[in-house]
Amino acid sequence: MRLIFAFLLLWSATAPAACPGDAGELLPPRAELPALEKRLAGLAAECGGQPGYLAYRGAVLNALGQPDAAAALLEQALLIDPARAGAQIDYAESLAALGDSTAAAALLRDLLARTDVPAELRPRLEQRLNAVEALRRFDALAGLRALAGTGWRREFSVTLRAGYDSNLNSAPSRDALTLTVPGGDAVLLLADRFRARSGSAALADASAYFARPLEGGAALQFYGEARARASASVPDTNYQQGQAVGAYSHPLTTGDALFSVGATGLRYGGQDLYHAVRLAAGRDWREPRCRPRLGIESEWRRYPPAPELDGRFLGASAGVACLFGLNRLTVAVRGGEDSAESDRPGGDQRQGDLRVAWIGALGDGSLSADLLLSRQQDASGFSPLLENNATRRLDRISLRLEYAYPVAPGWSLLASFDSTDQRSNLPLFDISSRAFYLGARWQSQR
Repeated sequence: MRLIFAFLLLWSATAPAACPGDAGELLPPRAELPALEKRLAGLAAECGGQPGYLAYRGAVLNALGQPDAAAALLEQALLIDPARAGAQIDYAESLAALGDSTAAAALLRDLLARTDVPAELRPRLEQRLNAVEALRRFDALAGLRALAGTGWRREFSVTLRAGYDSNLNSAPSRDALTLTVPGGDAVLLLADRFRARSGSAALADASAYFARPLEGGAALQFYGEARARASASVPDTNYQQGQAVGAYSHPLTTGDALFSVGATGLRYGGQDLYHAVRLAAGRDWREPRCRPRLGIESEWRRYPPAPELDGRFLGASAGVACLFGLNRLTVAVRGGEDSAESDRPGGDQRQGDLRVAWIGALGDGSLSADLLLSRQQDASGFSPLLENNATRRLDRISLRLEYAYPVAPGWSLLASFDSTDQRSNLPLFDISSRAFYLGARWQSQR
């Protein structure tokens, strides 16, 4: 970022070198920044009306992690000289650090629309815009309120990927099943179709997001997503999945009340495998850097091929999402009980999970990481044939990493890695898989 700033300061129109910043000086190493800021502060009375000085000092304060003070100086610099591109970029960075990612993204889009931006700088600016856009949904409601009266906001995304999966059918890690039968244990080999099957696959994802601000600060939001996977080597593991969510938010004095309803469907191997309908309510609190949230939810789950697995989940959740510069960290916990609607193996289930998600800039692109730890505990024995009717426990850890590299407006190249490990006191339910995909994503906003 310092290199971009220095380049653009040289590129922008400059006044005679009378104050620091007017001649497009480079930022020094970080260790020297505190002393430089002290010297610049002493020149405020003499140079406070010079846009170069204001922009230079604003960049120094940004580098020192003081976006509040930086934003005030950079805004003054742009009021005097609106064409100063370096100040626009640094102002966008300070706004993003303060949580106003909507305004930051608008500044960067305006800069990219200028015909005099050097071609060698555009990839860097695109990377910055993508990073800011990734943070914009951190406070999507605030962004909607800023657009009050402008109608519907729409976003679309299409992703195509191809790669390799070590366990396309989510099969057990073991090739044999040990049954507890009268007279001793019996070991049975699993048929090939029940063993882990690896192979290449292609993934296609499409999503759409619609939002409309309402009078008084309320908002309506709708989200839909469809995903399909196809494997030429293992075609009976192909699947199609879709979900749709509608949400309403109502402003409170210190945050927002949130209500949503959603539906999910999954087809696997040519048959309907899973349906769910979910209701949720909660509220969050607006803080300068973080948004704590509490909620409750209920979900009706249906398994058409095996109705005995049907159940209803009721639980509570808590979490917080925080901004650290251009990085976003989200931590959420959820716990509840899935009540069986018939004589289900294992009976009712206690479920809990912890999710930690992070997204931020890395090099010229952005890196996201999503870690999920979950536990499921049955209330009664799963089967007399497995470990003498032991009560099943499942511990699962999933990690997803994705790196997105912008190559053109709205387009990014992707690389992703998925890892899943499930362990159980009943070895039949041990599962392990690794997947790696390469692809591209197109995004559009209106």
